[in-house]
Amino acid sequence: MTLSNFRKLLLETGIPVFHYEGELESGPYIVYQEYATTYVFASNKAYTEKTSVSVNHYTKIEFDQSFDLLKKILLNRGIFFSIVTTYDKIDKTIQNQLEVILIEEYGGGV
Repeated sequence: MTLSNFRKLLLETGIPVFHYEGELESGPYIVYQEYATTYVFASNKAYTEKTSVSVNHYTKIEFDQSFDLLKKILLNRGIFFSIVTTYDKIDKTIQNQLEVILIEEYGGGV
C-alpha cells in the first residue's frame, strides 16, 4: 500500500489527519510519519517495498470511538499493528501510538 492510499484510510476516521506534525486544542486527531523503508530485490529489480509508519492518535476522551474506528479500518484492510498507549497528566491527553508496516508489491519488479 502506498502512503497516499494509507492517508486515505486514515481520513476515513472522519477526524483531522496530519503528516509529520500537527496539533489541535480539542478533539481527537491523528499524526503519522514514515520512518523506514526496505526494498526486497531479485534479479536487480525491486519486488517489494516495506514502509514502517508511526500513527499517533491523540484524544482527551477515554474509550474514544474514533480510535476504535481507526483500528477497525486498518484491520479490515489487512493492516496489522502494535499499540503503545501513554497518558500525559499535565494536559490530560491520551496518545495511542500504532506501529504499522505497509507492504507494496511490484509483481514483475521495478
